[in-house]
Amino acid sequence: MATGNVLKPSAVGTALNLRDSIIQASGLSERLQLLLSNDTQHVIKTDRDGFCLIHWSLIFEHHQGILLLLRHGLYAPAFALLRPFEEAFLRSFLVMYGTVGQFAAIKDGTYSTEFEVIGKLIDEKLGVHPVFGPNFKNKIKTLHGFTHGGKEQLVRQTSGLDIVSSFTDDEVRTLVGETMLFAFFAALLITQFLGYPREHQSATALLNEYVQEIVAQPKQP
Repeated sequence: MATGNVLKPSAVGTALNLRDSIIQASGLSERLQLLLSNDTQHVIKTDRDGFCLIHWSLIFEHHQGILLLLRHGLYAPAFALLRPFEEAFLRSFLVMYGTVGQFAAIKDGTYSTEFEVIGKLIDEKLGVHPVFGPNFKNKIKTLHGFTHGGKEQLVRQTSGLDIVSSFTDDEVRTLVGETMLFAFFAALLITQFLGYPREHQSATALLNEYVQEIVAQPKQP
C-alpha cells in the first residue's frame, strides 16, 4: 500500500477472525471507558481536570464508533474517524501538559492541532526515542485523506472494474490495533494526570493482558 504510513499490515489479531478481533477490541474499549465513566464522582480541582474528562468521553465515543462501524462492514466512515479520534487524544495531552496559551486556545475553540509538535511533546513526556513525533509527521496526509475523501478513500472504493469497497482484512485489523493502542495511552495518561492510582493500575493490567494475548497468539502461515 503506497498511500501513507498510517496503515501497514500487522500481526495484531491474526489468530482471531476479523469479527472476533473487532468484538474483543470493543469489549476492552468499554472496560477502559468505564474506569472513569461508571457513575464516578469526580473532584474537579482545575479547569484542566474538567476538560480532561470531556476529552476522555470524546476519545472513547469516537473509538467505540469506529469499532461499531467496523462490525457492520462500514469501513470508509470507520477510517474517516481515525483522524478526529487521534486528534482528540493529542488535544487531551495538551489539556494536561500544554502551555497556558495552548490550553486557552482549546477552551476558546481557536486551536488548530499541531500533530507533529504534540507528538514530540508526548515523546519527551514518556522519555522515549522519537516515536509519536515522526509517526504523525509521516501520516498526517494519510489521516487527512481518509477523513476528507482523498485518494486514500477513493482507491479503496474499486476492485478491478467494479465500484465496491476493497479494504483488506489486514488494513482493518491494523486500524483496530492502532486505535486500541491510542485508547490505552489515553487511559494511562489521563488516569495518572487526574490522580486515580487504582484506575491507572487497572488500565495497566488491561494493557498487559492485551499484549500477552497478542504475544500468545500463533502466527497464521
